[in-house]
Amino acid sequence: MAVQAVRASAQTAPPAPWLRLDHLPAEMRLTARESFDGVPPRFVLMTDGSVCVGGRRDLLRGSLDKTEMQQISTRLDLAIKSFGKAGVPKTLVIGEGPALFRLTVALGTPFQMVVMGSLDQAASAPMAPLPEFVRRLANFRHPSLRPFDPPQFAMIVRERVLSGGCRAAKDLPPLQSALNAEVVVSEAVTRGFPTGPDMAQ
Repeated sequence: MAVQAVRASAQTAPPAPWLRLDHLPAEMRLTARESFDGVPPRFVLMTDGSVCVGGRRDLLRGSLDKTEMQQISTRLDLAIKSFGKAGVPKTLVIGEGPALFRLTVALGTPFQMVVMGSLDQAASAPMAPLPEFVRRLANFRHPSLRPFDPPQFAMIVRERVLSGGCRAAKDLPPLQSALNAEVVVSEAVTRGFPTGPDMAQ
């Protein structure tokens, strides 16, 4: 999904991504007719408080107030400080299991890490600050969240063999132009085509 640019005055900086949690392939088993390229992020929080939560193909959007943003900031600070001078590791292991998520913190003390193991262990035992923080993001719920229908999509083309016939690509850009790069298209031209991880040919 591509998000439209936001117009901002010279005095106001446009919102920027602050926190992002992305699925990794092992966390979401896909079928032969699905592509991981189209899976939306699990959680994205922007500096203006807007938040998006994604599942297998659907996306919810909401907004947090300043108090809620501060609460998340406080939890993140405590999680980072729990590692002391050693700093945040590049890989966070929570028990046994495959790589589940990629956590990106873009502001403050920026870092990116891979989360491995099982977040289900949180139900049986207390977790350290950073694993608990990741668990909260992965299971994030908020009253403001509503289904989001984006005005634009990123068209991703991959060379693969699928069973079945071909669908006419009317009004879509030439497929060759999107073979090695994402091409932004309006929602109107995607009607009749699957979105998210579902593929058409």
